[in-house]
Amino acid sequence: PNLTPCEPDALDMGRVRAWIRIQGKLKIQYNDNDGRDSHRVIWPIAVAYFETVRLIVAWCELRQAFRNFRTDRIKSADFLEETFPMRTEVLRPAWLEEEKSKYSKPAI
Repeated sequence: PNLTPCEPDALDMGRVRAWIRIQGKLKIQYNDNDGRDSHRVIWPIAVAYFETVRLIVAWCELRQAFRNFRTDRIKSADFLEETFPMRTEVLRPAWLEEEKSKYSKPAI
């Protein structure tokens, strides 16, 4: 198949992974699906690598919910000194449970 390579990221993914380890918050400028500009403070808990896109899995303070942020849509990121109050070891299983529930609903 003809795959489009990943777009270069506007942020340092090594630093993002380090921020996940120290549970540091990120303030991002993000373009959504419709190209609208958005500013969010997120608690990154994982990075997912796919063939043509990378995602940061995070708790979004604005939406008060887990969200996936495509790294090619992040225009800028501030690595905040503030850490998030809940441990990554608690957030990851909560996110996984939420993901499982999305796909295990019975068909009507």
